[in-house]
Amino acid sequence: MWTWQNKNWPNFEFDSSAFSVEIEHFKLKSARLMGTVDALPASYQTDATVSLMLSEAIKTSAIEGEMLDRESVRSSIMQLIAKDSTAPTHKDTKAVGAAALMVDVRNEWNSPLSDELLGRWQSMVITHQPLSLITRGMYRNSPEPMQIVGGHYGKRRVYYEAPPAEHIYEEMAVMLTWYNSTSLPGPIQAAVAHAWFEIIHPFDDGNGRVGRAIADHALSQSLNQSTLACLATAIEHNRKEYYSQLQKISCGNLNLNEWIEFFISEINSAQDIAKTEVDFVLGKARFWERHKTDLNKRQIKMINRVFAEGTKGFEGGISTKKYETICHCSRATAYRDLSALLKTGAIEQLPGGGRNSRYQLAPFSTGRALRP
Repeated sequence: MWTWQNKNWPNFEFDSSAFSVEIEHFKLKSARLMGTVDALPASYQTDATVSLMLSEAIKTSAIEGEMLDRESVRSSIMQLIAKDSTAPTHKDTKAVGAAALMVDVRNEWNSPLSDELLGRWQSMVITHQPLSLITRGMYRNSPEPMQIVGGHYGKRRVYYEAPPAEHIYEEMAVMLTWYNSTSLPGPIQAAVAHAWFEIIHPFDDGNGRVGRAIADHALSQSLNQSTLACLATAIEHNRKEYYSQLQKISCGNLNLNEWIEFFISEINSAQDIAKTEVDFVLGKARFWERHKTDLNKRQIKMINRVFAEGTKGFEGGISTKKYETICHCSRATAYRDLSALLKTGAIEQLPGGGRNSRYQLAPFSTGRALRP
């Protein structure tokens, strides 16, 4: 029996008081994160916001197995949120849609949820495909069962079957009425709303990404401003357990205590991930304060390329060969530039050496105040 077939559906059961400690952690982490961002100069606040949204746009798609080009998503976000007319326009519609979702969720945090808003979010992440039978911007209407299946030919397994399409608007009306009137703490509201939405599975495609957007919306409303937490990034790190927990709530009873415990843990991890991203932006700003006047155009180009990789850094480090390729210069020039960067303390050598020496950016300076 699927959860929505339970005679008491959708009267979920959970003990709100059991999560009081986790809720307090959420409030404290949120306040610290927002305080860190608010202390940044305005230009770096924008940089931090873009970095957080970039991570989320890429990871919420990655959870569904869709890999997006980082630079395409970043430039799309810049155009939307920073009004950066110099950012290149990309033809990658999936990247543009993922960016648009992040920006719209951020802009609409104080709006009530509605069928129209959810439809708009879904149409952003599901790009138009000629001859596709997938409905965009509206709930599914096919008389065929909506099933999540796995396995291979001859051993097909139905992991989940959602409520029939004929009941979707009625089911969503009940959920949205609850969502827009509940007074539950934000993390609990986010957990319950995400679970409820995924069980209904109202769209032909894009339910996971829209469901996580709903969770962000709930957190934002509880904070009275758009959340900075990297929820999708946290979930992508723990994707196997996330899907396992979704499976449990889809074909179990109506008790959500285990799910809520898991989801709030992911929310609090998301705050820590966001703090790391913000610290990276701050460190980058301090790095440029210290070194930019010492660098030539090639060195700046190389360092910008490293920074573009975000907190994960440049895979394999910086080598002379990579420097030649990225900066379009001779080996001798690359060697001189890297030697100069090493001398000024902008980079440091990784373990090993000789002809295959590799480098990384030196640890960010934390002893200098960032000028407003």
